Amino acid sequence: MTSSEHNSFDLISFLWLKKTTLISIGILASISSAIVSLIIEEKFESTVTLYPTKTSSVTFNQNITEDQSVSKFGEDQEAEQMLQILESSSIRSRIINKYDLISHYEIDLSSKYVNTDLTKTYLKNINFKRNNNGAVLINVLDKNPDTAALIANDIASLFDSIKNAMIHERALTDFKIKKQKLNKIKAEVQSLRDTMTSLSSMGVVIDDAYRALTEGYVNAKDAKMKESFRVKMNMTEKYGSVLKSFQIKAGFLSKRLANMETSYEQAESDANSYLSHKFIVEKAYPAEKKAYPIRWLIVVLSTFSALLFGVTVILIKNRIDQFSNS
Repeated sequence: MTSSEHNSFDLISFLWLKKTTLISIGILASISSAIVSLIIEEKFESTVTLYPTKTSSVTFNQNITEDQSVSKFGEDQEAEQMLQILESSSIRSRIINKYDLISHYEIDLSSKYVNTDLTKTYLKNINFKRNNNGAVLINVLDKNPDTAALIANDIASLFDSIKNAMIHERALTDFKIKKQKLNKIKAEVQSLRDTMTSLSSMGVVIDDAYRALTEGYVNAKDAKMKESFRVKMNMTEKYGSVLKSFQIKAGFLSKRLANMETSYEQAESDANSYLSHKFIVEKAYPAEKKAYPIRWLIVVLSTFSALLFGVTVILIKNRIDQFSNS
């Protein structure tokens, strides 16, 4: 027999001599843990499974990429953003107020740390995480299965409300700025068109129209008609370049106006639309079986821990006795 085998045999033999004590510890631990597990309040778990969307708005661009599609599922970045919003104090405070969780969780109102105790209890019973497939899970534990399901579904609904509020706060400013810019460009275009109309009414023309005036002047037989052509030619020579520059500027502004109208429509949509920013895979339903506590597991772990602690104490005591007798 090797040294290690000999030591193991001695340990087993020693513990066997102490079997009565260890059995007593095991029985006491089992009975105590069973009683404690019966005292622990039962809780039921409800879960909402959802995915974030890739985009948070409807795009007005003619060429829509795959990532701009409202039917595109979000990826890691969107999922992390979703978790941050779900864990925010905005959602937490609304759920606490709606379900009066201070009373529901039996928080001691006389304590100096009411809010701290409430938050800790909330986070203990309500948590958010991602599963292996990248979906976001809203898990709610509560002593009432119906309440657990209601809270989980309400949190999922509040996600859209909070995110829309965040988007609209910024989008509304963007919308107002683009509206002012659009009105400014429209006013500039209208001013140019009015000026060009006035110049045209004075007989100012450009390019081919001027050549037609020249031909008309040369070929006119009537003195009055000839004079009319001459006046228009003089006005064109004087203001033709101005009209030409206005036409170029009007073309440039028209392109800007078209682009700004598209941008304005996008901003108006972002400021006024209330989109859903999630795909719900599974809503929460009242659980039929409790999720906590798992009584047999509590008894097994408690008994094992007590036996391990008992063995450790017995071995330490034996070692101390050996040193005392040596």
